[in-house]
Amino acid sequence: MDRKLFLMPISMAVFFAFGKINAQNTSKFIQDYYQNSDYLAQKNNGGNKVGVTILNEDLSKSLGLTIVNVQQTYDGLRIFNALGKVLVKDDRIISEKNDFRRNIVVATQKKAQEKFPEDLLKQKLALNEIAKVDYFPNVYFEKNGVYILAKELFVSDKNSSDIWHVIADADSGEILTKDNMTLSCNFGNNSDVHEEIKEIQSMGKEEISRDNLANVLVPTNASYNVFALPVEAPTFGSRSLVNNPWNLTLSPEGWHSDGTNNYTNTRGNNVYAYSDQNNTDTAGYSPDGGSTLNFDFPFADGRYENPFTYRDAAITNLFYMNNKMHDIFYKFGFTETARNYQTNNFGKGGLQGDAVNAEAFDGSGLNNANFYPGLEAVVGGQTYIYVPRMQMYLWTRNETANDLITRYQYNAPDLIVNRPKVATGGAGFGSLLFGGQTVTGDLGISTPTNACSALTAGSLTGKIGVAQRGVCSFKTKVKNMQTAGAIGAIIYDPVNADPFTMGDDGNVSGVTIPSIMMGKSEGEYLVDQVNGGTTVNLTLNFNYDGFKHSSFDNGIIAHEYGHGISNRLTGQGYSCLNSVEQMGEGWSDYFALMLTTKPGDTSSLAKGMGTYVKNQSTNGGGIRLAKYSPDFSVNDYTYARTNTVSGSHAIGFIWATMLWDLTWKYIEKYGYNSDVMASTTSGNARVLQLVMDGLKLQACNPSFIDGRNAILQADAVGNAGADKCMIWNAFAKRGLGTNASAGSSTVANDQVEDFTVPSECNTLSTQDIKTADNKFVIFPNPTYDEFFVGNIDKSSKEVKIKMFDMSGKLVFTDSRESVSKKAISTRGFQKGVYMVHIQQGDKMQVEKLIVR
Repeated sequence: MDRKLFLMPISMAVFFAFGKINAQNTSKFIQDYYQNSDYLAQKNNGGNKVGVTILNEDLSKSLGLTIVNVQQTYDGLRIFNALGKVLVKDDRIISEKNDFRRNIVVATQKKAQEKFPEDLLKQKLALNEIAKVDYFPNVYFEKNGVYILAKELFVSDKNSSDIWHVIADADSGEILTKDNMTLSCNFGNNSDVHEEIKEIQSMGKEEISRDNLANVLVPTNASYNVFALPVEAPTFGSRSLVNNPWNLTLSPEGWHSDGTNNYTNTRGNNVYAYSDQNNTDTAGYSPDGGSTLNFDFPFADGRYENPFTYRDAAITNLFYMNNKMHDIFYKFGFTETARNYQTNNFGKGGLQGDAVNAEAFDGSGLNNANFYPGLEAVVGGQTYIYVPRMQMYLWTRNETANDLITRYQYNAPDLIVNRPKVATGGAGFGSLLFGGQTVTGDLGISTPTNACSALTAGSLTGKIGVAQRGVCSFKTKVKNMQTAGAIGAIIYDPVNADPFTMGDDGNVSGVTIPSIMMGKSEGEYLVDQVNGGTTVNLTLNFNYDGFKHSSFDNGIIAHEYGHGISNRLTGQGYSCLNSVEQMGEGWSDYFALMLTTKPGDTSSLAKGMGTYVKNQSTNGGGIRLAKYSPDFSVNDYTYARTNTVSGSHAIGFIWATMLWDLTWKYIEKYGYNSDVMASTTSGNARVLQLVMDGLKLQACNPSFIDGRNAILQADAVGNAGADKCMIWNAFAKRGLGTNASAGSSTVANDQVEDFTVPSECNTLSTQDIKTADNKFVIFPNPTYDEFFVGNIDKSSKEVKIKMFDMSGKLVFTDSRESVSKKAISTRGFQKGVYMVHIQQGDKMQVEKLIVR
């Protein structure tokens, strides 16, 4: 889809295209502008059919203007995801861009259902039970070139935490588009896929009343023993006792008051942190700091430490980090009018009533973490507040043949009670037997042996069912055995000896019993015993000693909260990060990197993500395709790789790689401040602000190209384009140059990379490169820390590169394959002029390079 963009040069003094806005009549002015433009020129019988409504107005201090998000309508109803963005500065429109639809043809309307039958929704969404269905006002949705009346609804699965955002034909109920508002971060290769929130927690027909900012109270002193930023996790540093770590400009009554209620536990205006180890999706235990708000609780991290022993410390750290995310990103524009997370907005605008519910020790899975962003919206005069939730899980420890994770115990017969334990795998669904729970029963063999179809009713009542792997999903097998009465389940592999964590297929709900996986030998032994007439009694009892808790990993918490930031700031604040090229995981990784960078870190320090919960050293590889580093010898991922990598995490990793490269360019130019909130002029503060502003300026469902352009626009508007070329060079280095193409938003593998930059950003212009067909080129030139060699014949021999200083001394030599895109580093070189010798076969060329 073509995005219509009008952005006037910032240097223009006269905004001749638009009139002046009366600040109290923004809505009418903007509607008049659109009605007088060709964007909304479509009329019917002399009446306006196409119009706009204003979704929200966000005052951006960093950009010095107001960002107005608008929605296109037809006959007063919204056109799905037809959104526009208007920048208003000094009471004038300086920029407008939109995804509006033109030449709208509306299908003959059939009778719209008021609500769909629940059985129809269960069938369409493959759900066993539905907890709740919430309807938004109707929308128009494009189908086969015409627009049909559709319903927008949110369907909550009763047996999981899924909430499905659905657009369905208002007459037939046909699902036109759906997306799970789950943002499961899948931090490990063996992670289950779990979700976010059980139900919408607050809805109303009127905007929530605003409190008077003048009535705020001075908060009570508080102290927290936590892994204070920038410490990433326990392996990176020690805990420290921090006192009153809030910023009263950003959290006016501190962290334990919402302006109406004062709390002594881990609850306040920004977040409510608690345990949900029973997976009830309701607030459970939370530590209490008493009247002095002293949250100093013991913690130890080791192989034989049980994470539940240190529950208070974990929830305290989770509370601290969520509040820090609120305060830090408030400073950079995630404010009330930008749809941030607060119970009370203290009269500063926006909607309120949506502090984060942060759940530690979540009992719905292992080896994962997730975030449901919720939403704030006013549609058809009705206010909708969907409360966000963060779920933090335990992570398995390292396991060896001599140090197995205990998940079972034989009780009978005597001949197998002392049988040597074997390795087992857990499950990412069902009961995790937290808190010392156990399940004991005789074994019963499933019929059919693979448990892929219904078992005889009652055939496994009170027993621990045993089934063979294969044909259908693990969760299907366990569900079928549970339906037959099983209180637990064992799945064994008939081929391989090594078990693993059984994943959640996402399509089966209602599994509540515990289950484990066994390898071939032990599984077949048990089947033979039972089939031979032996009664085998077994207890499932999971030992969690040595497991890691992600509530102590500030990087993961920042990543999760980052999903809320990117979703709330983009487009209408929900359903705008759903394209196949969406970069949500990238922004989340980037925020984690930014907040855990320490004084003394340099661009040469390659950073892995999630090393703590993966039981790796601090310099481990982490959970992504490569470490984050500007060095191509460490991380050589470029835009073209988005065509071949799989999933949103891999795509996001490439986007975060580009942002990380850009960050170090800013730090090199403007310096680094360990407190990103202390100075707006440091390099890390400048680039974080730039990325946040880019989120606000980009289109709904942005591509990499849209994200890059929004960052360039943020620099143009907020900084008069002072860093335009630095931004272009950083993106072009990773293949997001001027001629890069995102292709179709619905096709995952049609991206085209390009390494060129605008001519004004390179002393060797794009035209020079095109005309110098037979010459090698080096760029950028001059350079600060690296350069590239272009126009290499990729079908020919290897390339040899040598660099000499002006005294003739050889300072660098390299041989590489012709297809290599690796940058040549000049870090540590003295400033000056160098001669670069490039040879490929019989072709030899010398170029002059300036290092600054």
